[in-house]
Amino acid sequence: MSLKIISVINSNKPEGEYVNLKTEEDVNTAGYAIVDRTFDPNSKVSNEFRHIFVFPNLKIEKGDYVFVHTGKGTYSSNANIAKTITHHLYWGANDSVWNDKGEDVASLITYNLVNSVVAPALAK
Repeated sequence: MSLKIISVINSNKPEGEYVNLKTEEDVNTAGYAIVDRTFDPNSKVSNEFRHIFVFPNLKIEKGDYVFVHTGKGTYSSNANIAKTITHHLYWGANDSVWNDKGEDVASLITYNLVNSVVAPALAK
């Protein structure tokens, strides 16, 4: 996988939390998504893939960082101390995704094909 999750910073406010990723080779982020998995007190999945962030079509170079901020904002990028680029993407959520008590799991997934079907309206 060309992207790797480095850390998850959680908060009780969406503006204060983000997922930190690093590229391991040049990558286009189209086809990637971050999902959270929440567990009950017995460590069993209680609501798998409760939230999903679908990455935009963005070309990122090897060694660059990506911060996926939970809150609202506009894409930006800046040079960092590693002399690479940090890309700032925004989930646009009104509420926190990462439980401030911990135990939520951030998973990075890739997909190539999505099979979708529209549910028909109920007959009246």
